Amino acid sequence: MSEHEINRREVTLMGLMFAGAGGVASLSEAFAQETPESSDLIAEIEVELRKQEEIWNSQDYQRIRELWDHDDPEPYFVAAELDRTIIGWPALNKYLAPTRSGLAAFRWGFSNVNARLLAPDVAMAVFDHWFEFQLVGENRVPKSGFDRLLCIFKRKPDGWKQIVYANCPHSFETHARKLVERNVKPDFAEFREEAIKKRQALEHQQS
Repeated sequence: MSEHEINRREVTLMGLMFAGAGGVASLSEAFAQETPESSDLIAEIEVELRKQEEIWNSQDYQRIRELWDHDDPEPYFVAAELDRTIIGWPALNKYLAPTRSGLAAFRWGFSNVNARLLAPDVAMAVFDHWFEFQLVGENRVPKSGFDRLLCIFKRKPDGWKQIVYANCPHSFETHARKLVERNVKPDFAEFREEAIKKRQALEHQQS
């Protein structure tokens, strides 16, 4: 590994430590004259995430590798369903492009993107994502899930490319609470306001 690669990884790890301590802002400010505004950075990252969304939903999963920095010698991928972290290209290629897929259909989406620069050419993004899938076979029930993702990107001539992709699942209690909240129909707030008016009218009649 070259000295440049070592220095870049040190910057990335330092940025992650600062993120946990709430110190990424000071690191970003050090490069303020050379780097885009936060809103511009988020827009640039969203362009890459929309590419990811399009590829997943096209069912051509092998193209996901197009979104990674192939000059990076040691990509990291933290999959929620695996005990081990996927490190390096041989393991990542096997995961992203298996010889045989058990998926009949897979749909992926994202929202609530936040991003910060860790260095002029390295960015970290955290966002929500959801997915729906069905396995191959008879009587397979469609399933869905959601959690957060943390990705680290390297700036390349053709856009931001991933070098780290990490699922960040909620705790069991938080996930269970969010499941209950997600089951509420979108029009409940409007219904609630009408219900309050009806209850107030009833109380007025009974007083």
